[in-house]
Amino acid sequence: MKSFGCGHRQGGHELAPTPSLDELATAPERARQLPPEVRQALVLKCAAALVALASVAPELANERVSEAMPEELLDVRAAARRLGTSTDWLYRRARSLPFTVRLPGGRLRFSVAGLARYIRARQGR
Repeated sequence: MKSFGCGHRQGGHELAPTPSLDELATAPERARQLPPEVRQALVLKCAAALVALASVAPELANERVSEAMPEELLDVRAAARRLGTSTDWLYRRARSLPFTVRLPGGRLRFSVAGLARYIRARQGR
């Protein structure tokens, strides 16, 4: 198990350890105990892992894998178009944006659903 916050206290409470994906698979109810941002990060990492596995094992790239992927991922050009920004702007801010997915080899992709949430939140300001 990993601990988000490295054992630090937040608001006077010890942060709960984050279960591994194996632990979540055997006890899915533990996912409810995770903060929303941790759940989202885990989902996006799973999606990135599925994309990586499908790219090296084409026999996995069938309907079942596609259905299991929770989100569509965009490349930097498509994401920049949706945001109305330049690709340079997106690259500079990718680390701090909540919809960024880093694939193996350092390639960046952007969650369609996360991008839509980000745009909606910005429009409400």
